[in-house]
Amino acid sequence: MTRHQFTLDEKIGIIGRLENGEKNSVISKEFGTSSSTISTIWKNRDTLKTMFQTTSLKAKRLRTAQHKNLEEAVLVWFKQQRLLNVPLSDPILQAKTDQLAEKMKIDNFKCSTSWIQRFRQRHNKIGLGKISGESSAVNTDICSNWLANVWSSLRAGYCDDDIYNADEAGLFFQINS
Repeated sequence: MTRHQFTLDEKIGIIGRLENGEKNSVISKEFGTSSSTISTIWKNRDTLKTMFQTTSLKAKRLRTAQHKNLEEAVLVWFKQQRLLNVPLSDPILQAKTDQLAEKMKIDNFKCSTSWIQRFRQRHNKIGLGKISGESSAVNTDICSNWLANVWSSLRAGYCDDDIYNADEAGLFFQINS
């Protein structure tokens, strides 16, 4: 039999099939793997289901942080900064992680670039930088009023095919082509 490394999505599919009463031997023959591999997936079903809800579907290995409390604290801080639209970068995240580790009295921990990369992967490749600069400053009441009163008069006499989005990137592309 050939060696097969299952993705998390495939493992959840196998668990579902086993829960529906399908036999282990049928599934193992279909995937060309041993029945003990399928049994191991079944044995770890609770962990796999939890990871399925919190991890990227393309993950092949279930990796967790060595310092789970620190990771949770960093994630809470990160989410708070996101709500405030604070731009973040890897060095800022690294410094804050080191600061939190010191407050939590975690000895011999120095946040590295690779730790930040793994942290971002474990949390579905969270992005850094500025989230929504212009859109967060827009007053929705003014927009609703403009759409209701001004847009209809501007649009009068034009077909849908005559209306284009002329944002800065689109204009720049047209100028350079």
